[in-house]
Amino acid sequence: MSIDKFIGKIKNITLSANSEAGEEISFDKEGNVEKFALFRKLFLSLIIILVASLSFGVGRLSVVGDREPIKIEYDSEMTTNNRQTTKTNQTANVIQAISGQVVVSKNGTRYHYLHCSGAKQIKEENKIIFSSPDVAEASGYTLAANCKPR
Repeated sequence: MSIDKFIGKIKNITLSANSEAGEEISFDKEGNVEKFALFRKLFLSLIIILVASLSFGVGRLSVVGDREPIKIEYDSEMTTNNRQTTKTNQTANVIQAISGQVVVSKNGTRYHYLHCSGAKQIKEENKIIFSSPDVAEASGYTLAANCKPR
């Protein structure tokens, strides 16, 4: 058996033994085991990724100047204080009118504010609505324990 065939068999044995473990060995032209084969592959992969990301970034930068700038315009009618004051006053009046009302069941002895869960459980045909808690108390009703004014 010649030395070349013997080295060839050793290469095949080494390659098959290490390929099961997931390790790959490469040889140079003289038959010596190359060191840092994995490092060279990782280095090449890293270079490819860096070149691709750099190319993408340069492409994005070349388009930036072609865009139209964002413009913010203000409507003078929306910024006047008169409209906001009028809307605020109207909203406050509605809230006061609604929050002052209380609901009573014709079969019960407690009154509830409209936002309370007890008020939502009363059937429509059994509801009695008072304009304020004072009127309900004057009629003999007391505030429900689970209901608190806002």
